[in-house]
Formats: sequence, C-alpha cells, structure tokens
Amino acid sequence: MADIQAALRYRHSKDVLVEECNMGSAHAGCRRLDAWVLLKTWSPWTTIGYEVKVDRGDFLRDRKWVDYLPVCHELYFACPAKQIQPEELPPEVGLLWTTSGQRLVTKRKAHRRQPDTKALAMLMSYALMSRARIVEDMWAAAGTRETNGERWRRWAEEGAKDKELGALVGGRVARRMLELEERARSAERDASRLQSIQEQLNSLGLGDCRYPSDVSRRMNPGAERLATVRNLAERIVRVAEGAA
Repeated sequence: MADIQAALRYRHSKDVLVEECNMGSAHAGCRRLDAWVLLKTWSPWTTIGYEVKVDRGDFLRDRKWVDYLPVCHELYFACPAKQIQPEELPPEVGLLWTTSGQRLVTKRKAHRRQPDTKALAMLMSYALMSRARIVEDMWAAAGTRETNGERWRRWAEEGAKDKELGALVGGRVARRMLELEERARSAERDASRLQSIQEQLNSLGLGDCRYPSDVSRRMNPGAERLATVRNLAERIVRVAEGAA
C-alpha cells in the first residue's frame, strides 16, 4: 500500500493531496478515504477520491466505498496490476493499476459526477482543520530564515525603493498637472477673446454669423465698416487656428 500511496503523491505532486482523509461526518460512520485530491485548476474545478486495495479479499468484502462517491467529482480504485478488473466496478468508477516501476496506469477513466455539496464541504472542513497549521513566524513557515538585522535591512531597502518610485511618479504627475493648468488658462484666454469678438459682431448686427463668409455676404460696403468687419474676420480665423 505504501508503494501505491507514493505513486499517488508523485502523480499529484502539484495538487493538494490529503492522505487518510476523514469525511468529517459521524453520520457516515467516520468513513476515511485513502487519498483525496483537489486539482490545482478551475477548468473545471475537480476533486478526486482514491481507494487503495492491495488484497483482493479486502476488495470483495468492502462495501463502504460507495459512501465516497458524494465527496468527489471522480472516484478511482488503485491496486496492483490485474487484482481488480474494470468490469467488476460500476461504470462511473475508475481503475488504476501499478506497474513494475511503481507507476500508475489508467485502466478505466472515472466518469465525472457532481458531488454532494454538504458532504464535500464537511470533508474540506476536516482537511483544513486537521492539516492546516497557523504559524507565528511566516518567514520560518515559508522556509526563509532571516536574522533580525537582515529583516530590518530588507525593510529599509524596500522603503528606499518605495520612496524613489514615489518621487519619480510624483514628478511626472506634477508636470502633467502644470501642462493641464496651462492648457486651461489658454482656453480661458481664447474664450475671452471670442466673447469680445462676439460682442462686437452683435453691435454691428452680425451676431448670428457663424463663418467669415457669412459676414462678407452681409457686410456694408462702406470703407470704414468694411475694414472693421475684415479685421474681425481675421481675428476669428487666428483664434480658430490657435485653438486647433
């Protein structure tokens, strides 16, 4: 059995594996899976149960494994080669055989099914409460051994980097704000000039003209009035070009 458990650990070295996983419910007779796995993927989210059998007589006598179906998306039997045949298992249950090299070979893939939400939650609660460990020193838990001096030095270095980054970002923000303020002042000046021109056009009875050509069609042929209108038209064009 130890060899099969080792093969399961290798098979799920990148997943969450809980050996001898209690289902966490006294009503289920304290059933215990030989191994329960949570795959590290969301495509789709998958849990797998494993029942290990190294004795054929044990397999033939065992009827409790049906209680494992509600706590996993897939259920597999794992055994030495040829000890259990695929046709001896229900269609939804998978089968793994070990080879001479202690590798696991899939003889039949398990059908994916929807586990019972409450039963799965009970099992996962057990896995968290019995296997998780809250530690005081997170650096030690992560395998990072730092002296107090090293820890303070790292803190100071990170603080200096943050300060440097803050100064850089702050300088860019300040320059951008100055640019925006200058644009706003320029727009205010243009708006003031356009308002002055509009008032003069109104005084000449040309307030509803939108373009210089409108002014030309309606202007009085008098020399003095013509010069004034032309001057206004040129100012409108300059302001428009400046705004563009």
